[in-house]
Amino acid sequence: MEKRVKNSITGYTGLYGIVANPIKHSFSPMMHNTAFQTLGIDDVYLAFEVNESQLSDFITSVRTLNIKGFNVSMPYKIKIMDYLDEITQEARLCHAVNTVKYENNRFIGHISDGKGFFMSCEEKGWFIQNQKVVVLGAGGAACAIIVEAALQGAKEIIVYNRSDKPFIRELNEKIECPIVLKSLSHLDELKEDLKDTYLLIQTTNVGMAPNSEGCLIPDESYLPKQLKVADIIYNPKETKLLTMARKKGLEYMNGEGMILYQGAVSFEFWTKQKMPIKEVKKALEME
Repeated sequence: MEKRVKNSITGYTGLYGIVANPIKHSFSPMMHNTAFQTLGIDDVYLAFEVNESQLSDFITSVRTLNIKGFNVSMPYKIKIMDYLDEITQEARLCHAVNTVKYENNRFIGHISDGKGFFMSCEEKGWFIQNQKVVVLGAGGAACAIIVEAALQGAKEIIVYNRSDKPFIRELNEKIECPIVLKSLSHLDELKEDLKDTYLLIQTTNVGMAPNSEGCLIPDESYLPKQLKVADIIYNPKETKLLTMARKKGLEYMNGEGMILYQGAVSFEFWTKQKMPIKEVKKALEME
């Protein structure tokens, strides 16, 4: 006798999604649908690949179909802000949004990257309150991480980047935590800074596959014994920087946890429920 598959989609099933271009490669549908199913929430999550000229049409569709919320990825994290009625403090400081809730005919924007990154740190027992943090790079992900580090009470944040970033001056006017921008070309200064740093965070694409031999840190001598090392790259799972950290016996992590927990932050923003991390990790083969 043929086994029947239970169909959980009904006329009452709510809809969430992610809008970007391209987006078919995203982990997000697997992540959120696993969470909905585990918790018995009658919602589904889909990927919407939308061209830039269609973004306003997508917003109209959200209103028309009463889509409950959606994530936003490249290239729309800034552009989407033109359509929002309200944004959170984190999103306002970052000038970017990756999570939108549609509620009472209003669009509310949030950014989950920074909080997600530090949730993955906390899972490892890393806490940055009153600690010195060094960040390599100053792109979109770095901005979210810098803002969250400051909001969580880091003692100071040193950012090494190839070019000037005016947003850091702006943040210093709005946030008490001192944020200092330095040049990546000043390697001696970087080495000196790392001597009393609690956490080094690598946020650039240097070391990402297929160019996995790249590394902004010249050698292991830059990594003192107290340092914790995070690289937000997850392909490869162990970048050259993390290999150096492992060989020095340091605590380290890649970017998988950030992907997982930024999704968890979005999920709670929408549903007011905690994402079932264990089940989602299993679905994403992170265990």
